[in-house]
Amino acid sequence: MTTTVLELITNLKHYPDNTVVVIRDVDDVEFAIVDFVAGTDGVTIVIGETVDGEEDK
Repeated sequence: MTTTVLELITNLKHYPDNTVVVIRDVDDVEFAIVDFVAGTDGVTIVIGETVDGEEDK
């Protein structure tokens, strides 16, 4: 399944700029965005596991 940047912006634009975004999978495991990688056919959002007690940026 793919999502476009426009779809992401459309769904998130209703929230204030400083709203924290939490990414969870279907098992309710929380992940963090660790990188964005540009490719010839789009961009990949790289996620990694969060660590309990890890300081938020």
